[in-house]
Amino acid sequence: MSDRIPAPGRFEDLPVGAAVDPVSATGELVAAGIPVRRAPPEAVAQWMADGWQDFRRSPGVGLAIGLACTVVGWAMIAAMWSVESAVLILPLFTGFMLAAPLLAVPLYETSRRHARGEQAGGGAFIAGFTRNRWGIGLMAALLMMFFYGWLRVATMIWFLFFGLDLPPLDAFLAVALADYAFVVTSFGIGALLATLVFALSAVSLPMLVDRPVDAMTAAMTSLRACLASPFTMALWAVVIAVLTLIGLGAALLGLVLVVPVIGHATWHAYVDLVGPVEESGGAAAPPG
Repeated sequence: MSDRIPAPGRFEDLPVGAAVDPVSATGELVAAGIPVRRAPPEAVAQWMADGWQDFRRSPGVGLAIGLACTVVGWAMIAAMWSVESAVLILPLFTGFMLAAPLLAVPLYETSRRHARGEQAGGGAFIAGFTRNRWGIGLMAALLMMFFYGWLRVATMIWFLFFGLDLPPLDAFLAVALADYAFVVTSFGIGALLATLVFALSAVSLPMLVDRPVDAMTAAMTSLRACLASPFTMALWAVVIAVLTLIGLGAALLGLVLVVPVIGHATWHAYVDLVGPVEESGGAAAPPG
């Protein structure tokens, strides 16, 4: 009995720990591109509802990820407070939000297992990162470069407006918000950077968990998905930002719930916009 030959473009589910060759993945996928689909604005509410259901099915994984984000946030505040570097607190938090999708990788793996009818236990923590080590590693490096770059840019903007003298911690916000040019410049540059990072990572990390693709293919597919449904993705970005601000405003404790629900919802956004590898089956999805 001969072995079954998969359809062209069909990827078999790789075992946990299997490495992905970025060169061969790029050669096969980038040449044709991965089709994306349009999603209506009302899909955002469905993504959140599905994300909440995934969280309820496996609350342990979600709570662990959310608590980790909260603890990291507290650690950043403590570190900046101890060295009296209040100028870095806001850039650190906004930069952390740029890199936070990496922490949600186990959540994507959990939702992937739910969709396949599998149990999603503690193994999702490791399996999510090891299913596509090359791709996730390169995407992590890219996001960390954005994170570091934003810290440098934000610090430079502060020094250009206020010089090298740092205000006392209790006067930091009063001094910063009093200068409208500083507010417009810093928030404007931050918004542009956040938009770029969101476009490249909106569905790229769930895609890297689900498919043996390279980081560039995933990032470009994510960008194309955002361009195919600009209003829907802009609405999704606003929802993420508002919920994250609510979580931060609740002494960071809100992140314990906000982060896992958004993480699971991101998987469902990927399913709607690109489709899991089992769904594609080598057939082309309707072009975006």
